[in-house]
Amino acid sequence: MKLYDLTVSPNARRVRVCAAELAMPLDRVALDFAKGEQRTPAYLALNPMGKIPTITDGDFVLWESAAILCHLGAQRPGSIWPTEPQAQAQVLQWLFFTSCHLDPYFTTLVVERFIKPRRNLPGDEARVAHAKEQLARFLDVVEQQLAKHEFLTGHYSLADIAAGCTIDLAPSLELPLAQYPHTRGWLERLKARPSWRDAAA
Repeated sequence: MKLYDLTVSPNARRVRVCAAELAMPLDRVALDFAKGEQRTPAYLALNPMGKIPTITDGDFVLWESAAILCHLGAQRPGSIWPTEPQAQAQVLQWLFFTSCHLDPYFTTLVVERFIKPRRNLPGDEARVAHAKEQLARFLDVVEQQLAKHEFLTGHYSLADIAAGCTIDLAPSLELPLAQYPHTRGWLERLKARPSWRDAAA
C-alpha cells in the first residue's frame, strides 16, 4: 500500500499511526509542497483536492484521512475498528465530530500561526479569536468525555487516532490545554504508544 505523505501533516500522521497499529507496511511517497508536487497532473489524477494524504492499494485510490482510517481498520477488524454495529457507530461519531468541529478551526490556526508567517503575510487576529472561541466549546466536549473514559469511546480506536493527531497540534499553535487535564493525560497515553512513536519517526 502506498501513502502519499507529508511528515508535518496531522492527517497523514493519522494514517501512519493507524498502519503502525495494524502492522500494515506503507510505501511512503513524500510530496514536496514547496515545489508544488501536490498540484502536478499525475497527483491530481489521484486526489483532485491536491491535498495529503492519499493512498493507493493496488488499483484502489482513496483520499480523506478518516475514510482511509476506516479502510485500513476494516482490513483488520478488532479493537481499533470494532465489529459490533453500535461500537462502529460510536467510532464514526467521533470521526465526524473531529472532521466537522475540530479540524476546520485547527486549520484556521495552522494558516494564521504557521503558514502566513512563513509567507510573510499578515495574520488575521479576528479569525484566530473566532477559531479559539469555537475550539473552547468543542474541546470542552472532548474533556467531558475523557473525564469519564480513558479513550473517546471507552476503548482505543480510530477515533483517538483522528482526534489525537489534531489536538496534539495545540501547543505549537499557541492554544493552551492547561484547562483540559483529562485531554492532556489522554494525549500522553496516545503518544506513549509504539505506533505513535513509529509514526513520528
